[in-house]
Amino acid sequence: MVVSEPESISLPDGRTLAFATYGDPDGRPLIFHHGTPGSSHLGALLSDPARTRGVRVIAPSRPGYGRSDPNPDGTFETWAADCRALVDVLGLESVAVAGFSGGGPYALAVATHYADRVADVGVVGAPVPAHGGGPFGPLVRFPRLLGLAFRFGAVVARLRGDRAVVDQLTDRSVDDETARIVGRDFRVGLSAGPSGAVRESRALATEWSPSLPDGDVTVWHGVDDENAPIDPVRTAYEDRPSVTLREIDDDHLGSLCSVRDEVVGLAE
Repeated sequence: MVVSEPESISLPDGRTLAFATYGDPDGRPLIFHHGTPGSSHLGALLSDPARTRGVRVIAPSRPGYGRSDPNPDGTFETWAADCRALVDVLGLESVAVAGFSGGGPYALAVATHYADRVADVGVVGAPVPAHGGGPFGPLVRFPRLLGLAFRFGAVVARLRGDRAVVDQLTDRSVDDETARIVGRDFRVGLSAGPSGAVRESRALATEWSPSLPDGDVTVWHGVDDENAPIDPVRTAYEDRPSVTLREIDDDHLGSLCSVRDEVVGLAE
């Protein structure tokens, strides 16, 4: 398994932002956003194609996940500012941006608010406003119960192992390394508690408009995705000429595994 131990920076307000780097350390930069919940460890799924294509994948953990300090007042916009700070500290003039699942709207927010620094953007299996609240449905209205659900999920993941996490994201068979990466991503994401996952789940379940930059956006989405059904995605983007919707004959995690080489290619 490819493992990159997180580094960290100090944000302007004093919070810590953790991130990990994969692929070619001297390659063209791609900021990769994990799902909800998740962590910087999901970036390991892109490590091999990134190394082959000369791309440096930078995978931050959003507030409340892993070693990144929580931000109780966090929004899509505050995350865009956090990500801009990371890009500045790393001395990057221009980056590509991608996001998987719940990380998709956050990737789009970065590309929208800092279009001068983002060269290309794409999302995989990302929800849209009419997605129904995700797998936790009505629980998003009750943050304490939602937090307990995430804590229970973390316990199940520790007891049953990586495959228990994978089974929530795909009906397909995945190799052992992919299972280890996905399991570790989930466990690390909830290692400091469920605050980040609760806040993001509630934000994604409210009325919000997907941020779209002025430039082109690639949306990869599985036709068999049960975590983020494709019909609302088709409706959300049908009148958006700047969006290219690529329908993948796969489900949620399966779609990411199918197109990871193309996701890495955003940085080329």
